[in-house]
Amino acid sequence: MLTAENAAAGYAALFDPLTRAAHRACLEHAAVTQPDGWPTLRDCLAFAQFYGIEAAPFAAFFGYVCWSLGKRTTWVDAHRGDAATWEAQRLMTDDQAVAFGFHCVFADIVAGKSRR
Repeated sequence: MLTAENAAAGYAALFDPLTRAAHRACLEHAAVTQPDGWPTLRDCLAFAQFYGIEAAPFAAFFGYVCWSLGKRTTWVDAHRGDAATWEAQRLMTDDQAVAFGFHCVFADIVAGKSRR
């Protein structure tokens, strides 16, 4: 069964302390600066740069997925159900898939609790 405790254990096992610190900081920043309390892509990219971590896997924590074809990089907001989400998921890197998967698990847990 998927529980908050299982997700917390996975969070600690899958992501290094610096990435977890950046994740929490980005969430806290968004909570006080964004109307919906959710980080924008710009926030994610800025926090990744500030913490010195890879931007694409970090943004995937928040549902932003990207892929590159040639010199063009495309970002989609899978959190809000962008039409190109399937293509993004097909082309994402393994690191993005891990972070995006965690995002989906967390969203499922929150949704499950809100229905109770």
